[in-house]
Amino acid sequence: MNTRTKSEGPMVLPRAFALLRLLAEETRGLNLSDISGRLDVPKSSLSSTLKALTEQMFLEREGALYTLGPEAYTLSAKILAGRSIRQVAQPYLKKTMEACEETVLLAVLDSDMRHATYIDCIESPKAVRFAVTVGTRRPLYANACGRLFLAHQSKEFRNEYFKEVKLVPVTEKTITEPDDMEALLTKIRTDGISITLGDYSHDAGGFAAPIFNSDGDLVAALTIEVPISRALRETERFKDAAIASANAISRLLGHTEEG
Repeated sequence: MNTRTKSEGPMVLPRAFALLRLLAEETRGLNLSDISGRLDVPKSSLSSTLKALTEQMFLEREGALYTLGPEAYTLSAKILAGRSIRQVAQPYLKKTMEACEETVLLAVLDSDMRHATYIDCIESPKAVRFAVTVGTRRPLYANACGRLFLAHQSKEFRNEYFKEVKLVPVTEKTITEPDDMEALLTKIRTDGISITLGDYSHDAGGFAAPIFNSDGDLVAALTIEVPISRALRETERFKDAAIASANAISRLLGHTEEG
């Protein structure tokens, strides 16, 4: 008995974390057999872990199904409350830059509701790269992250926006007609990505994907900015990378597809 306890002891904590991660993804709950199969852990070994986590209210059991309990949500809320969106997102910005070797930015909607502001930037190591200063603001209608924020505002907000803001062309590709912009914003919401190819800067392409919180609110945008030649050559690659990274941050903030 002592030998088995010693061999299993170091596995208890990793098993508990794996269990919590699994149930965070399976919001409808799983039974013992499902959990055992997913984690590749014998039912007999799981029982004590499930019992302990349920007693501590990190899990709840209803019939045969286990789901996350109130203590799991309380702990996650306390952890996230002490971290800014920049702190939460930065590891993912770095990973995305390393994978793409292009500049990756984090943007938020400015308090004036007319601009997007870059609050973090991980620059590409390449000699020819996109560069921008943290704190730079961009008009919503003209660049990738700005259009993303505009797309997720209400119809009433956009109507008022188009009345107040003149859509001045920045390049020959900038959209300046409200009806054309509305059509594009609908596509952005449908596709889950905002792409510009020379719309704000002749020599740059942008790929902006939404970051949502647990309430389903758009709280930030992850943007990959690329010299136009590479943006045109590898559009699908940068599009997929931006969406995947933004989705990962959204999940960390508690967002689910159902939410």
